Amino acid sequence: MGINASQLRDELGAYSRTNNKEIRSMAYQKSVTAKYMRLVASVKGKFPALQAITGHVVQGFKAVWQPLGTTEFRVNPLVNYRQKVNYPIQPDTIQASWLADLYSENKKPQDMPISQYIINQQLMPAVVRDRELLICKGVYDANDLQTFGKSMNGIVKIITDALVPGNANPVFQVPMVAITSSNITDQVTSFEQAIPEPLKDLLTKVFMSKSNLEKYRLDYFKKYGVYPSYTDNKGYLTILGERELIGLPGLNGSDLIFSTPDENFLRLIDINDDPVITDIQAQDYDVKIFMEWWEGVQFWTNQMVVAGVIDGTVTGLGTPALNEQYYPTLN
Repeated sequence: MGINASQLRDELGAYSRTNNKEIRSMAYQKSVTAKYMRLVASVKGKFPALQAITGHVVQGFKAVWQPLGTTEFRVNPLVNYRQKVNYPIQPDTIQASWLADLYSENKKPQDMPISQYIINQQLMPAVVRDRELLICKGVYDANDLQTFGKSMNGIVKIITDALVPGNANPVFQVPMVAITSSNITDQVTSFEQAIPEPLKDLLTKVFMSKSNLEKYRLDYFKKYGVYPSYTDNKGYLTILGERELIGLPGLNGSDLIFSTPDENFLRLIDINDDPVITDIQAQDYDVKIFMEWWEGVQFWTNQMVVAGVIDGTVTGLGTPALNEQYYPTLN
């Protein structure tokens, strides 16, 4: 027996209300990259991240007041973006795929209602997949929000912008050559060697694409006859700093390699927002699912992000003054 748009709307509405917490959890918590980020909740729009940098204050004793040391305050604006889903469903089409799925898994309709199939098997996996890509490679364009990939800035865009000369909040650059399957192990080791001393103990992870992580493993095996060190808790480890190598699926197609302290890698959401699924409507032959939430990725302090730059010529924050200010052991 077929199901019409109104019936499907009612069933989806009942399922989403009953399982609202589970749906929110699926939307917010299953992205691969997000699990490595520190959650900053209740953020909508822009949020100022304040940092204070204090210069040298210690001097030899003399019984006279000799002021030494200044504190400079900087603001790194953290940006959160409003996201939405307008997901159309044609009952006849989705019912056919639902029945085929039931048949392939030897299930009865009561084992997996069509509303559960639509939300858990079709909609939410697509949301999680898209969030992963946006977190890594999104490029915000206020004039083209209806195109996927244009609803927020991701990691690659944020770091790329921070590499522009004169940026008020630059990242720490490490020059690299083009990555290949025969040089990536040496490239990562050189990357680790260039990490400024004050950050060495704070950086526990090196992020790259999953494809480049595979290249690293193969290159390592060809060079040393074994695969990189591996533990159940940390996964694959680098040679020099025994830092965890993280392959992010959203970075595939990018040769970006970066590292930052765990507490500096931020995921911005609003957990106090309205339910993720905001409305379900039936119109003509279609059912429309509406979703809304806020999402953003940022670094609290860009200057504590170390990024490899292909064909780069600069090591550090771009100027001697900034290097001295943040990492005085450099000069």
